[in-house]
Amino acid sequence: MAKRTDWWWPPAHPRTWAAMVGAVALVALATLIGVYLSHLDRGGRHSGFEAGAAGVPDRVDIVATINQVNAARNDADLRVFVSVTGAYAEDESGVYPKQDVTVSTSSLSTGELAFPAGKRIVAQDTLLDLVGGDIADYPFDRYTTTIRFAADVAGKPVPTTLAIIDSDPGFVTREKADGDVYAPGFDVQLRRTRGTFAMVWLMYVIMWSLALAVLTGALVMGHRRLGMVWPGLGWMAASLFALAGYRNTAPGQPPIGCLLDYTVFLWAEAIVAFSVVYAVLRGTRVEVAAEAER
Repeated sequence: MAKRTDWWWPPAHPRTWAAMVGAVALVALATLIGVYLSHLDRGGRHSGFEAGAAGVPDRVDIVATINQVNAARNDADLRVFVSVTGAYAEDESGVYPKQDVTVSTSSLSTGELAFPAGKRIVAQDTLLDLVGGDIADYPFDRYTTTIRFAADVAGKPVPTTLAIIDSDPGFVTREKADGDVYAPGFDVQLRRTRGTFAMVWLMYVIMWSLALAVLTGALVMGHRRLGMVWPGLGWMAASLFALAGYRNTAPGQPPIGCLLDYTVFLWAEAIVAFSVVYAVLRGTRVEVAAEAER
């Protein structure tokens, strides 16, 4: 019998084709929604705020970028870039001051930043203290702080502008500006991004689902008196360690003992451990009884 070569695709039932088309459409829709949520999250995260003497021609401009929030240490890495304009600058670049520039900060680690006259201004890193938050509340932890700068040129206060840029992918910034011309600042609140919340809620669902699935399997094995079902026991034991590894993938690496642990992880581990022990005890009882009847 000659083999047909005119089919480029195996024939299928119309319902099969409909299911395939539906699956492709579902994947495409989920991808588009994911792209939209990613752009929405990115737009709320990388945002800039400005306060101070923006309309003054002779001033010092300060840009402070929040590079990384260290919630466990209650501080944040802040990169500060200073530039001068108008009468305080040697040229249009704004990075060569005519006179010595000193910038006072609200940082607890660096009180003042000094920039000598005639030398190129380079960015400097400092630490920002975070108050009003506790990482034990993860993922609902929020932190507040005050970012304030004041600039002196040749020992005299000068008009200053301050811009804050949030570049930490794990936190979104909310601010309230203080428009002081000589010492502008912001009251800042830092909280977890939508992406972090989405990941954590997914972890809640997966951990509880896996723990309840293991418990259901153990109860079925015990009710039906199946004995020592080694593949099932292996799956249960593997789930116990898989949960621990999965918990450690939580965004921001929260320490053990946070709200995430007390509301799902520790319960899931306890349920899985109980299921393994229960299945072994019931299985051992069945195996001993069967051995005695022989």
